[in-house]
Amino acid sequence: MCLPGTRQQVLTIITTWLNSTDESSKVLWLADIGGSGKSTVAQHIASVATRANQLLCSFYFKRDIKAQSSTIPVVANLSHQLAERSGPIAAEIFRASQAGSTSCLDAFHSHITVPLCLHPPIKPSLIIIDALDESGPPSERADFLSALVQEAPLLPSTVKIMLTSKPSLDISEALDRLSASSFDNEAFGCYRLTFDVYGQATRSDISKYITHSFRVIAQNLRSKGLALPEPWPSDIQRKRLTGRANGLFLWISIAATYVDNSENPQRALEELLALQHKASPDAAMDALYHHILQATESSPGFNLRVYRATLEVILSAENPLRIQEINQQIEQDATSTLAYLRPVLHCEPEVRVAHSSFADYVQDPQKCDPKFLISRNSGVMPRAWDIVSDVGSQIKEGTVSRYPISRGGFGEIWSARHIDGRKIAIKTLWLHGDLAAFDPHSKLEKRATKELSVWRKLDHPNVLKLLGICALGSSREIGMVSEWMPNENVTQYILKHREADRIQLITGVATGLAYLHGNGIIHGDLKGANVVIAANGTARLMDFGLAKVVESTLKFSTSTLQGTTRWMAPELMDPEEKSKAVITFPTDIYSLGMTILVGFIDSIHSPRSTVYP
Repeated sequence: MCLPGTRQQVLTIITTWLNSTDESSKVLWLADIGGSGKSTVAQHIASVATRANQLLCSFYFKRDIKAQSSTIPVVANLSHQLAERSGPIAAEIFRASQAGSTSCLDAFHSHITVPLCLHPPIKPSLIIIDALDESGPPSERADFLSALVQEAPLLPSTVKIMLTSKPSLDISEALDRLSASSFDNEAFGCYRLTFDVYGQATRSDISKYITHSFRVIAQNLRSKGLALPEPWPSDIQRKRLTGRANGLFLWISIAATYVDNSENPQRALEELLALQHKASPDAAMDALYHHILQATESSPGFNLRVYRATLEVILSAENPLRIQEINQQIEQDATSTLAYLRPVLHCEPEVRVAHSSFADYVQDPQKCDPKFLISRNSGVMPRAWDIVSDVGSQIKEGTVSRYPISRGGFGEIWSARHIDGRKIAIKTLWLHGDLAAFDPHSKLEKRATKELSVWRKLDHPNVLKLLGICALGSSREIGMVSEWMPNENVTQYILKHREADRIQLITGVATGLAYLHGNGIIHGDLKGANVVIAANGTARLMDFGLAKVVESTLKFSTSTLQGTTRWMAPELMDPEEKSKAVITFPTDIYSLGMTILVGFIDSIHSPRSTVYP
């Protein structure tokens, strides 16, 4: 229900339309951005119409409830509600059900249009269909929209239909066809209604909602003994909250719950008022969700892995689950983690997202921080943020190099400073060709996770040490953070340092490889460019993007060969072997020999590599 005194203009327009005798607009479409309050208005109108005995039937789409996430059950659901209202209508619907129907159009006509035409309501009456955009992709609601457009003009003059949704091209085009239709020389149309999110009426309504929401919170906090200034929030803070909301009641609702859920409500409120983002409703919600997740992560009882497992279960479930059911599925107790997420999740009786925009946010790699990102195809493999620590907070702000220091076939190296002053390297992956065509963020994370799953296990003086991962740049790429190697790779090092002890370097490479093999790991791409030299002259193996914990097939064609052919064992390049070729411990030994030959002998050396600075 709308808060008393809010949305008066919109509610008056809808009520006037409903009770009007004008038959030219039997359909009203309330369309606006997510979080603007469309469903609340629909529920308010439904309540008012019910009390006035004007509500015929209603359907509320919800993407997280299977029976309400598709247009397939809509006609049956609406006709069932009609049958409960009237015996004669129920009899007509029963006869229609006996005959059966072959399409959505036939079902709409026989189960809704015909019964209502034979037994029309005396007073203006309403059918409400809310959140139509939540009914799946446009292709899945096309038949229902077509039936709606064809049948609406045939309904009795006392029957009207109210739709709500986000602006959607397929819905708009379908209703355009309604406007172009006529029946018995009478033109029909659709009354299109939207909120003026930046208008004075909306700002006034938002201000009233802020006063109401925070009054309840303040009473609750004071009852617990917390001293708050009076008034709280102050008039200035309320005005700033109104501006931050960008016309969205949802923003205020979630922000208020966040403040109420915080251990320090006054500080939480100031943090919200300090958020910086573009002046748009979508940007406001994104910034709010980002802040809540960041603040939640810093809470002492929050577990990132439990968060990811829990959200994956919630977002992939056909229907909402209880906390106990979630705990059983993830085999952990998610209770404390869910408590921190109360601003964005409703937990009683079942756990559900507070609004579908949060589900969209955490599954959008363009918006969500990678550590909080939930894959739409979760469960395929571990996530990078699940297996390696995030050390982003340990990187000194403003020290990441503006451009990559070097670039290789599948990655780039950036330099930065640790907060303790030492120089560090950040490796990011990149895709090209067919690999970059679809869902590049997902592919990049899979490649990074594959490399990290091997690299994180390694701890040896002759292996480059992994420090952790971070989110790099505005695109939030996964950055693999390691020690900085000032002496470049071994081939470059020998060219610059003729006096270097080559036996010691060779021994270091061999010792590092023996360590890998002793732990059941095949490097798969050993070469001079993948051996770097530390400040003390120690050789260290790096780049585990092709490494395998067990033997695995190396599938390639002449255009997609992985690794570097000059260092590869001959059997890996035999065209007759093709997909049967596998990297093995012996192929690593061959590559070791080629690394010694090419990288350590002056007369036979490769061109300078750009894989590592």
